[in-house]
Amino acid sequence: GCKIKALRAKTNTYIKTPVRGEEPVFMVTGRREDVATARREIISAAEHFSMIRASRNKSGAAFGVAPALPGQVTIRVRVPYRVVGLVVGPKGATIKRIQQQTNTYIITPSRDRDPVFEITGAPGNVERAREEIETHIAVRTGKILEYNNENDF
Repeated sequence: GCKIKALRAKTNTYIKTPVRGEEPVFMVTGRREDVATARREIISAAEHFSMIRASRNKSGAAFGVAPALPGQVTIRVRVPYRVVGLVVGPKGATIKRIQQQTNTYIITPSRDRDPVFEITGAPGNVERAREEIETHIAVRTGKILEYNNENDF
């Protein structure tokens, strides 16, 4: 509920949520690029929660990360525009792998926004995800991303 309200405000769209028990379809209305941004974030969140359900089913324990749980933090990692696609990977494969390996939730920047990834999770996991992103960029481009404090909230 509150996540959708925040997404509406952030993307300047109207989002009609599905009724419990019906098909899980969100209707998003707004400017084309705003709708695309909202759609990406809804899909990213749906994949994230599917991952949590899968991990719960495997372990039998009710654990997993969801954005804004107590003790969690969100950091922003700014990257050069030209490497956003490199970090995301084909069909999102690289960023999904980083999310799974680090047990974090990562929001990918849209084309018309600043090249900033938002990483949410336990503090240690968030740092690991930041390192994974920076290492991936360094390995693929041969350049080290300079660490600076402007990345954090």
